[in-house]
Amino acid sequence: MDRKELKQLVLDTLNNQIENLQNQISSLSEDAQNDAKSSAGDKHETSLAMMHLEQEKLNAKLTEFLDMQQVALKLSESKTVEKVVLGSIVKTSKAIFYVSVPIQPVNYKNTQVFCVSVYAPLIQSLLNKEVGAEVTFNNISHKIVEIY
Repeated sequence: MDRKELKQLVLDTLNNQIENLQNQISSLSEDAQNDAKSSAGDKHETSLAMMHLEQEKLNAKLTEFLDMQQVALKLSESKTVEKVVLGSIVKTSKAIFYVSVPIQPVNYKNTQVFCVSVYAPLIQSLLNKEVGAEVTFNNISHKIVEIY
């Protein structure tokens, strides 16, 4: 597995999600402005309040994704590692994990790769382990087959 390609795939996924959130926020702002021009009364105020709450949620999510993007940008692309650390690609007997940022799984060369944070409970049990190490999480045994 190529760490540089996988990192770029994660960054592309994050960029798409960030762009999508920015579009939703922009659309919501336009709706609120249009609603402000054409309505009056309690119904109008309730609608604006609901839009404002939704906008706050989207802004919080956007901040979260921008933070993840900063973490992803700092991930090493070339460092070879013997142990599971931030930036590692870990192939276990059950799945492949990219220890990076917690986003949806990505499809890398027809293989599903789970993008997870170092704070994920399973990854916590795998941290600093080497090839051949075995951990049990939720009654499922994971043996480290390869670390990229």
